[in-house]
Amino acid sequence: MLRKVCGAWAGACDEQEHGRLPPLLVTSAETPRPTVYAWPEQKVELHCRPSQVGGCRWLKGSRELGTECRLITTERGKIRCVRGEETCGAVTLKNPGNQQVEHNQLTEYQRRYSYYSHRERYWDYNGETRWNHKSSTFLCSRSGTIILKSKVCDGTRHCDEGEDEWHCSPPCGPPFVSEHTRLSDPKEEYPDGSHATYTCESSFSLAESLSGLRRTCSAGRWVGVAPVCRRNVALGRPITVTGLPMTDCKTAVDGSLDTWCMLAPSDGPQALTVHLEANATVDRVLVRALGTRYTVALQPVNQTDGEVECSCRDLNSGKITPSVSGVRVCVCPEPASTVERLEVRVSAEKGAFLALSVAEVVVLERSDDDERDECALLGHPAHGRYEPVQTGTVKLSCDPGYSPSCSDPVRCSDLQSGTTRLSCVAAKCPSPPAIPNTKTGPKDGTGWRSVVEYSCSTGYTLYPSEQNTTSTCGSDSLWSLGHVSCVSETDIRVVAMRLGEQHERSMAALRAELETLLMGQRQLLADQNSTQQRLSKLEREVALLALAEGAYLPAQERDPTEDATEPAPEEEGVTQTPETATDRAVVTRPEQQPAGAADSEELGEAAETTPPPGTDLIPGIY
Repeated sequence: MLRKVCGAWAGACDEQEHGRLPPLLVTSAETPRPTVYAWPEQKVELHCRPSQVGGCRWLKGSRELGTECRLITTERGKIRCVRGEETCGAVTLKNPGNQQVEHNQLTEYQRRYSYYSHRERYWDYNGETRWNHKSSTFLCSRSGTIILKSKVCDGTRHCDEGEDEWHCSPPCGPPFVSEHTRLSDPKEEYPDGSHATYTCESSFSLAESLSGLRRTCSAGRWVGVAPVCRRNVALGRPITVTGLPMTDCKTAVDGSLDTWCMLAPSDGPQALTVHLEANATVDRVLVRALGTRYTVALQPVNQTDGEVECSCRDLNSGKITPSVSGVRVCVCPEPASTVERLEVRVSAEKGAFLALSVAEVVVLERSDDDERDECALLGHPAHGRYEPVQTGTVKLSCDPGYSPSCSDPVRCSDLQSGTTRLSCVAAKCPSPPAIPNTKTGPKDGTGWRSVVEYSCSTGYTLYPSEQNTTSTCGSDSLWSLGHVSCVSETDIRVVAMRLGEQHERSMAALRAELETLLMGQRQLLADQNSTQQRLSKLEREVALLALAEGAYLPAQERDPTEDATEPAPEEEGVTQTPETATDRAVVTRPEQQPAGAADSEELGEAAETTPPPGTDLIPGIY
């Protein structure tokens, strides 16, 4: 039943059936300022977006109402959101000015009665306006029209914007399932009007059906109380037959509805007696029998005067599925079920040639299920869950992309009875606000996480330039942007901003040029250092090569300055003389030996004592 109208929703959690006024986005749209109607003293939540760290100022005239970008107020009138000296948006909040409650065509008598009873029924002036019958009426938040709540979701639009017919059929979530109970076809979401069927585990049975029970989803809630499965204390117990059995009567307690215990027609007594286990308690007995009227009674074992009859009725509920014929449920008095041992007797009425045919006898023990916490019996709504707040109250929390129809705590008893109905509504934003001097790009819808991009119109510039221009639809059904500042290109602020940007670009270009020059100088110095290192290395290698090759050069090829600059070292205590020099060994190169020297002993001896002409002597060897 919730519907967004220009950022506003209709409804109040404690005053209207379908939830309080959800948040309202205040925008700077060029369209006429939205007017939203609310009950007197009803709180309205306003948002100014995008939110800023410094906050926002909310003003009513010159009076400040708050400094945060979210405001919850009961004020009425025109309220503005201001940042600095700029107004980012405004909204007008009003109480309904017309006291009249809209009715269908009234007779003259009804109009007169309405005239005299109107003030008493809907208004109560005690110095100020107060409403004491809001629970029976519905306020159209866009037009201020008041209608009877009985007209909400009746298939006819009574509000100008039709908010009385919006979201009237929300889906249901998984229903509550108690212990030993299961759903035949469990789902995460059930459309409005669909059913959920409950069945029981083996050896357990429902209190109102021998097959299954179904619940219906209606307007987001499950109708009725979740059924409970209780233990069948008659399953497989011994049986005593009074009369002439035609089939095996153990089938009456085998848990199957299709096997029958049949007694032959007789004008004598006919009965089936089920012997229960010790200390078994009995709440009710379910019997499927055909063709003969019968009674059900409890009787203590070995006592003939303690029999108590149970009150029986037929089960013909439309909730039973699949439908089973001939089933009766018999509720037994509690005092009769507290003795040590009990027997359940199913007796046919006496008559000529009557036959008792029983398919199943189910005996359910007593339990304390009726004393359970009401909050524990609630089924969760679709796309949400109930979270406990305090004893007897819960709060609705929804999945991302959905928002609660009411976020205030509510009583579980009201949810269980249907007095209050809650649901998680899929986020859907209205059309993006038409912000002055802007245009929007392609849209991808208005659902949750939808995005729209704003840009300035021709002749206008974004100021300040660091503004966010992307608006996203949030889970609260509000756009993330309600204001974008685009000012004329001739505005002094824009001129100053562009001059500053031009100065920054010039400085950036100059810095880049200087950096390029510095990098070139650094590279040149690096190349010079590298070249110097290579030259030094090359000189060392040449010197070493010259030193290594100098021992093999003929004397005439050697630099005459070498002997003068580098005299042969003298042995310690020995003076270098020509005589001692001739006594040193002479080394000749193999290719300089005369031909035949290897075959001549004389030449060999001469080679050992006298160096050949032109042979360079190495000091210290000869």
